[in-house]
Amino acid sequence: MTVVTITDTSPVVTVTDSAKRITIDPPSEIRVDIGVNPPVFNLTGHSIFAKAGIGGVNGFQIVFLGPDGMVYPADGENPTHAGLVIGMASAAIAEGENGLIQMAGEIENPAWSLVPGATYYLGAAGTMSTTLPENGFWQKIGVAKDSATLVLSLGEPIKLV
Repeated sequence: MTVVTITDTSPVVTVTDSAKRITIDPPSEIRVDIGVNPPVFNLTGHSIFAKAGIGGVNGFQIVFLGPDGMVYPADGENPTHAGLVIGMASAAIAEGENGLIQMAGEIENPAWSLVPGATYYLGAAGTMSTTLPENGFWQKIGVAKDSATLVLSLGEPIKLV
């Protein structure tokens, strides 16, 4: 078992792993995958590492945390996902593998064609939409900064009756 000690002596963070010593500056840029189990480990405050469940997760899909502690594509039409949405996968995550889930802040995808200033909501199968679903629940995902950048800011889910 490897023991990792992280010391914050702003503006420098020192990470010590056995006899190895690594200094990282600035500390806000630290993203370390240390293979920790349980599958969710908070690293930066804005993102987490999480293990993808059956079927994996595509890049830029909105995900929810399943009862097994793994992430799956969230669906705004499935009311059982309300309250479990945790963020957006910043890249594809294969089934059983760990990947980065962004929980807040700017996320960029050059393939998007977002409408600047528009609010985006959870759609079906991990997608985003400017149209609210007619069934399930509503949940704000974020607001488009420009055509390729979303400011991720999850809202509270509102279940539809």
